[in-house]
Amino acid sequence: MYIPSINLCMDMEGAEPAYERGKFYLAFEFDLGKSGPGGYMGELIAWDPVKQQKAWGNKDELPWLGGTLTTAGGLTFHGDVRGWFKALDAKSGQMLWQFNTGSGISAAPMTYAVGGKQYVAVVSGRTFTIPLFLGPVGAKMVAASPEGGTLFVFELPTQ
Repeated sequence: MYIPSINLCMDMEGAEPAYERGKFYLAFEFDLGKSGPGGYMGELIAWDPVKQQKAWGNKDELPWLGGTLTTAGGLTFHGDVRGWFKALDAKSGQMLWQFNTGSGISAAPMTYAVGGKQYVAVVSGRTFTIPLFLGPVGAKMVAASPEGGTLFVFELPTQ
């Protein structure tokens, strides 16, 4: 099983900020700009449900909220906020291939077959509206790639 995860810590202060109409408001002051243990903010975790333990992880310095796709041929696909679309070996986590789409990826990839050929597709398009409550982390995510909106389709090689 493959789990997209976020590894963030935050300091929260119990003081209630003053409400200002039209501004982002969560009723507490907090700083969400800290990576969790290990110094990274996102990770694709391969979890072995039989052994009930982590099999491998693909870490990223920025938070990652995208989905994953695993094929019967042993590939796991996912993207990141910088726009890298990656193919990993599903058993080992070894990076096999990557392609930069030019904008952040938060959509889950999908696969289909036509005429006996298998394809994998993903939408690339980081939005400008990364939540303000991410503060400096959100600013890093916005700076990591431009906005976009493109569908990429790749043919998978036959074995």
